[in-house]
Amino acid sequence: MQDLLVVSDIHGFPETFDERLDGRCSKHRLLQLAELSGRPGLRGDELHDHLFNEDGMRHAVRALREVGGHRCLGIGFSAGGTALWNAVKEGMELQALICVSSTRLRFESSPLNIPTMVVWGELDPYRPPESWNHAVPQRWKTYAGKQHDFYRIEALASESPLRADIAVFIEDSFLFA
Repeated sequence: MQDLLVVSDIHGFPETFDERLDGRCSKHRLLQLAELSGRPGLRGDELHDHLFNEDGMRHAVRALREVGGHRCLGIGFSAGGTALWNAVKEGMELQALICVSSTRLRFESSPLNIPTMVVWGELDPYRPPESWNHAVPQRWKTYAGKQHDFYRIEALASESPLRADIAVFIEDSFLFA
C-alpha cells in the first residue's frame, strides 16, 4: 500500500483531503504550499509572487525533500505540482506524480524518472503546447472547454472525468510499484 502526498495550490486548495480521490492509498498527507514556502500567511497573488519572484519555490522544494515520499504517490495542484516536480528533480523519492494545472512545467525540458501524469484545462492560456505533452510527461490529458482552475470543482465532484483519470493513474501506478 502506498501513501498519498497532496500539495495545495496558491489559494490553499484543497484545504482538507478528500479520501474519495484515491481509494487505494493507506495514508494521506496534505501539505499547504504557503507553509512549505516559509510564508504560511500568504495566499493568492502574494504567494505566487513569493514562489516565482523571490525564494519561495526554493524553500518549498527543500521542505518537500525533507518530508520525503519514498512510498508516496504525489498529487500537486497548480504551483503545488510544480513544487513536487522540482523536488523530484532534486532527489525527492516519489513512486509517481500527478500535476494538475501546473502550467509552469511548460519550462521543463525532460521527463522525470518516475511515472508522471499532467492534466490541463484547454482554455488555460499558460498550458504547454501539445509537443511538450508528447515529450515530457508519461501521460497527459487536456480537458475540453476548461479553464486553469477547473480542478477546484472537478477534484471534489464524485463522478468527474478528472477524478476518474486520477483513479486510473493511481491504479496503474500500483500495478508497477
